[in-house]
Amino acid sequence: MLPFCDRVVSVPRKDVAPVWTRSFPIAKEPTTLGQHLKKKRFLVGIRQSEAAVKLGVSKRTLSTWETGRVYPAWVFQPRLVTYLGYNPFNDPKLGRPKGNETSCVAFLSPDAPISFGQRIKQCRLKLQKTRKELASELGISVKTLWGWETDRRQPTTQGQKQIAKFLECAD
Repeated sequence: MLPFCDRVVSVPRKDVAPVWTRSFPIAKEPTTLGQHLKKKRFLVGIRQSEAAVKLGVSKRTLSTWETGRVYPAWVFQPRLVTYLGYNPFNDPKLGRPKGNETSCVAFLSPDAPISFGQRIKQCRLKLQKTRKELASELGISVKTLWGWETDRRQPTTQGQKQIAKFLECAD
């Protein structure tokens, strides 16, 4: 308030980040999904609780995603792409530090090397099926499917026929 009048002048400053965001470092070039989420949240100027509401998850879930302790399940990927405004899952540099799937995040990236197991996984994820769902469709155990996807095991001739049918349907 000015000492010689009763009027208050307030002008919003768009060039200055909110006070609570200035003390936390954010990556200029994010290398993990968590850094992508945190950077977007800070650029928009919202708190974690507000971002969690926009994504439809709890504050704790968003926190574990941002810190890289947990990687989001594929069911959240469309929401994350919408929230971020771009698809970080096609970036082969991201990697998956701690997830339920194997280490290749960019399963849809054309540059990623592809093995037989990765091809199975790629088709499964394109169809948005869990391992359990696909294993029951193929009439095999989840552990067997996991072994094929991770290239630790190779299917028998009967298994190769089942997988060939699946891969044809997925393409």
